[in-house]
Amino acid sequence: MKQPFYKTGVLFRALLKRDWLKLLFWILGMLAFAASGAGKMEVASNPATANSLYTMFVKNPAMIGLFGPTPVNSPANYSLGPIFGQTMTLITGITFAIISIIYVVNRSRKEEDDGITELFRSYSIGKLANTTALVIELIFLHLLMAILLAFSIQAQNVTGLNDLGSNLLFAFTTSAQGLLWGMFALLLGQVFSDASTTKGVTFGLFGLLYIIRMGTDATNLSLGWFNPLSWVYLAFPYVKGHENWTSVILTFSLSLILLVISYFLELKRDVGAGYLPEGQGRAQGKKALFGFPGLILSLEKKMIFGWLIGSFVLGLVYGSMFGQMDQFISSNKTVKEIFVGNETAPSAIRGNFMVTLFSILSILVAAFGVILLIKMVGEERRNRLEALYALPLSRAKVYFTYVLTAIFSVIVAQFLALLGIFIEQLGNENVLSFTEIMKSGMIWLVAVIFVLAILSLLMGLVPRFADVIWVYLGFLLFMTYLGKLLNLPKWLENLSIYSQIPKLPVEKMNLPTVSLILILALVLILIGYQAYERRDLITG
Repeated sequence: MKQPFYKTGVLFRALLKRDWLKLLFWILGMLAFAASGAGKMEVASNPATANSLYTMFVKNPAMIGLFGPTPVNSPANYSLGPIFGQTMTLITGITFAIISIIYVVNRSRKEEDDGITELFRSYSIGKLANTTALVIELIFLHLLMAILLAFSIQAQNVTGLNDLGSNLLFAFTTSAQGLLWGMFALLLGQVFSDASTTKGVTFGLFGLLYIIRMGTDATNLSLGWFNPLSWVYLAFPYVKGHENWTSVILTFSLSLILLVISYFLELKRDVGAGYLPEGQGRAQGKKALFGFPGLILSLEKKMIFGWLIGSFVLGLVYGSMFGQMDQFISSNKTVKEIFVGNETAPSAIRGNFMVTLFSILSILVAAFGVILLIKMVGEERRNRLEALYALPLSRAKVYFTYVLTAIFSVIVAQFLALLGIFIEQLGNENVLSFTEIMKSGMIWLVAVIFVLAILSLLMGLVPRFADVIWVYLGFLLFMTYLGKLLNLPKWLENLSIYSQIPKLPVEKMNLPTVSLILILALVLILIGYQAYERRDLITG
């Protein structure tokens, strides 16, 4: 059609009608994640705690790499506002970005793969109508979340977090990242010809910029202005005299530029096509394709290899932090005031840093496993498994192929990440042994396997609600990042499977607890299988 935006309003209303419940959970989840801890952070506002946090978060390059920098240069000025701003801004922006990438790819490139976009185009609908409806929804959604987030923090009336201007800056700088990365996903969806590659490349770019910002934050913060991901915290909300809206303006401006380029590329291409040529397939399939496990590995090999390589590279990056940690311990006398006993201070800091680092790393690995395992529900909803079941293929083989593929993949990913950490820290003065790193890091796989077991149960009992696992994964990330700092209730902490894992090397190994978790995971997987064996296949 000559009118590329024709019927945009119709598609926008249809999109809201279809996704209103998902959007509602998105809004409530982000509010719970970002705003609920504001009141609890009052525990960090007393001078003694603030002084300790200043030493750990502001003066420690390793922690700056994880949480981001702050311009505060004195413990006296490191009050509740700057503490909240430094610890929450980056992680909230990352959460906005990840959810936005997944949603935009699923509602744009993936719908082209499934033939939905082609069906729309067969009617009197503009070529850019579907994309524009998605963009309008994304803009309204992030504006709404920014306003609700700011006023929900304001309503708690916490000293240091009760300035509306600062709350609005925090809310807009974090939510703007969601819009920006949605536009990145939209643009890359025009370049690549399938949803899986689009999602993988977008997350790859996201990971690359994350790694780059870890380096620039510790060396030259001004270089962060060339990194769109760094803009989320360069607004410095809650730091008086340093707050600025420049990064927010830059984020919205880049989003607009990416949108215009996406429009231009979409107008010039056919439905289902991309700008990069697709590789030629083999003339004859491998023998492995005759079996279902071989088929799954063949379909997912690119994603699996990408995650494995990414895990190793991330391990190398995190390994460099141990060198920064050693320098921090040897050069900072205040460290000894935080822990009991001068002799144990360095090992205590290093041990607690290992616990934090390895637990966060394992959550990323768990996300990899969830993506692999939840594909079973996706294939089922697109009627692809129904076609396979016409062959002599049992449900047990399908179910356990997906489950075991996910479990083995996360084990390898965690191992490669820890191997990267070990290799990178070999040049440090205080080198950790291979055994020590593996013991302290591989133990978190117990929690990862338990998360996959919960997902297996959901896929068997209530497959349409399998995506709820992402809510639990977000909860685990929140508790791991900020659980101790916020001094949350014990019952809430116990809801996190990560709270039950022995924190090696700080704590001793608890074999009965670990065994019980693994047994429960096995039981959940078997219950999930029994439910999957008995239920009908779902579609749509």
